[in-house]
Amino acid sequence: MTDRVPPAPHEEEAASIYGRAGVVAFFTLLSRILGLARDLVIAHRFGAGAATDAWVQAFRLPNALRRLTAEGSATIAFVPIYVDVREKQGHDAAIRFSRRVLGIVLLATGALVALGMVFNSELALVASPGFVSDAGKFDLTAALIRWTFPYLLLVSLVAWAMGVLNSEGRYAAPAAAPILLNVGIIVGVLGFSDGFEHPIMAVAAGVLAGGAAQVLLQFPSLLASGAKPWPLLGWGDPAVRRLFGLLVPALLSVSVYQINLIVLGIIASFLPTGQIFDFNNATRLTELVLGLFAFAFTTAGLPALSRHMARGDWARTSEVARLTFSAVLFTILPAMAGLIGAAPAIVAMLYLRGEFGYADVLITADTLRVLALGMPAVAAVRVMVPIFYALKDARTPALVSLAALFVTAGLGWWFSRYWEVRGLALGLTAGSWFNCLLLGLTLRARADRLSGWFPLRAAGLQAGAAAAMGVLAYWATGLGEWQVGGQSAWNWTLFTGTVLGAGGFYLAVTLVAGEPESRRWLHLLNRGLARIGRWGQRS
Repeated sequence: MTDRVPPAPHEEEAASIYGRAGVVAFFTLLSRILGLARDLVIAHRFGAGAATDAWVQAFRLPNALRRLTAEGSATIAFVPIYVDVREKQGHDAAIRFSRRVLGIVLLATGALVALGMVFNSELALVASPGFVSDAGKFDLTAALIRWTFPYLLLVSLVAWAMGVLNSEGRYAAPAAAPILLNVGIIVGVLGFSDGFEHPIMAVAAGVLAGGAAQVLLQFPSLLASGAKPWPLLGWGDPAVRRLFGLLVPALLSVSVYQINLIVLGIIASFLPTGQIFDFNNATRLTELVLGLFAFAFTTAGLPALSRHMARGDWARTSEVARLTFSAVLFTILPAMAGLIGAAPAIVAMLYLRGEFGYADVLITADTLRVLALGMPAVAAVRVMVPIFYALKDARTPALVSLAALFVTAGLGWWFSRYWEVRGLALGLTAGSWFNCLLLGLTLRARADRLSGWFPLRAAGLQAGAAAAMGVLAYWATGLGEWQVGGQSAWNWTLFTGTVLGAGGFYLAVTLVAGEPESRRWLHLLNRGLARIGRWGQRS
């Protein structure tokens, strides 16, 4: 990867990207906190057993589609074309294009939902072949698939709205949408689980209620932006055909991590009962960080990347790519180090209660450490794939992702024979790095138009500071008594002090070293605090 230093990014554009990323990150943080609360409620109510294994497997496909669409993967294909049509043909033409896309999405997703509800048993067999020997567990998985599959239609509508709104510079409503899904599930479990023959079915009811609320949340912003959220049919539109020609490779390229989770879920169905839920909890923690930072900055940077691409300004495209890489790694690297160093403490403080015991804490913590090693690779792929699209190359990232899928599945199956759920995590991490390195090497060979797209010096500085922070977190959490989790006041004091101290240490080191991202983060935080202060004065 080249490190030829390009001109510094235009600070106005950098500030704009950080501002938009701040909006996305704020709502994503709320969503992730509620997502953790959702998992805690489910863990406390049901524990790690047959019912939660069935739930995780049943919701894996619609949840993966939610992450593929509502977290920005689908917009990688949509936003560049929408922006290109708007730049060259005007706003009205872009709106017509979006309505034609909506019509096709509704038809295709509606047909998929109908098939999924009818063939729920067959889907359960494909997703969880290891459940066949347990008829009750298998039937419960099939029933949960039938009742959660309509969520695919709802989340597809949210994804379409996200593409339109992000292209128009609106980020709050799409970023806030997952909050309502988590609220729906929490309300379902706490308020209605006793009303079902199988209490876990309350989670499915919460998914549908939360999904409907997500769709309704998008309408005011869509109308305010001039969008018209009712469909047209128009497959003959060249822009529509170009979009759907790019959509499959775009989804495969960016969302290979989620596809890998589906494949590994099939393998996991053969593991001892409860380990699927442990694996799910570990992936939730890594996805919290990935969604909060990698998703925020790639979402915020994509419209600018697409605008410069449409104008043929490759110098500015390179600047935006370099800025996005640096901003993402600045947060992902210390998060990885912290998760590895303090994994038992994090899992114990979050999950050790009710039916979730300390044995599950240890399994989840080991799995979390292995998954955390792959987080920088997953984040880097999220940044690189839009760059390939800027170069009008959808084929390369799709082929690399397909190869990575086979690597992950093969290694995950092999390692799980010896280390069970920890082996699955190791296969996923190895496949993620294979995908990242192969994409990076391919992109380096195409640096004729892109110069200095990877911030090598900044990444090295950030990695060094993050490693020191991770050692500090490991030492500090070694003083805790994590077998009792949150029941100990000392554990809470130590845990809070470790999180704040480690984060402050990393920020101080990078500030002293002159890392620009640390100053930009401080500026973003100051803006956020000032805005909160103004809200407080008005109230």
